[in-house]
Amino acid sequence: MLKYENQSMIASTKKQILVVEDDIQMSKFIQLRLENMGYEVVGDAVNCTQALERSRKLKPDLIIMDIMLEGRDDGIDTAQKIIAQQQIPIIYLTAHEDEALFERAKITEPFGYLIKPFNDRDLRIVLETSFYHSAEELRVKQALQDVRNIINASVDIMITYDLEGNIIEFNAVAEQAFSLKRNLARKRSITTLLKTQADQTILLDGDPKAIIKHEQVNFIDGEGVAFSQGIVITPLLDTERKLLGRLLESRPD
Repeated sequence: MLKYENQSMIASTKKQILVVEDDIQMSKFIQLRLENMGYEVVGDAVNCTQALERSRKLKPDLIIMDIMLEGRDDGIDTAQKIIAQQQIPIIYLTAHEDEALFERAKITEPFGYLIKPFNDRDLRIVLETSFYHSAEELRVKQALQDVRNIINASVDIMITYDLEGNIIEFNAVAEQAFSLKRNLARKRSITTLLKTQADQTILLDGDPKAIIKHEQVNFIDGEGVAFSQGIVITPLLDTERKLLGRLLESRPD
């Protein structure tokens, strides 16, 4: 079994997993199951300090984290500290189906839960699901970053929003046109920038994969002042042509 102290320098194509579990027997059991499934256990940890140190050094593809770690920081505290520094998918391991505990764990946005005792099928399913969603999340983030780079360099008003109307990106030209700071705009719905229900229909209804041109849409800026603009709405797609939302573009007067 590959240990933290003698980590191989040879690159591996296997998914690499860090196991954080203070029950040594349980930790060994999990590591054996993972290796039998074809994953690589790059290390283990029994407390928060070890988990932080080894996640930074080893950069695993995923962490299996026992919620009930002994010590001042439990698994949820440890997960919070890790994700503040690195974007690593985390699966929680627990023997307690405690609703309050799960509610607290939600803030760390875990990729899954394993309830002790579990079998190989449970473990395989949660791992495969977590790796799939992690890859999807990374793909979407990269696509949005590419779009962000483009719209921030534009001389036009550019606003991206998801299919529910929540604003994703708001460029500097939009900030000036709407008298609204980007960080505040991202917390709003696109509907809060529109004057009438008819304007909302233009931006939110219809085929989200269609290109929509409209000569006049009535907006309201951050100070409550109404103004009109011609717009073009195009679908916001990632590199695999999957729909992420919509891009509104308008040439400021």
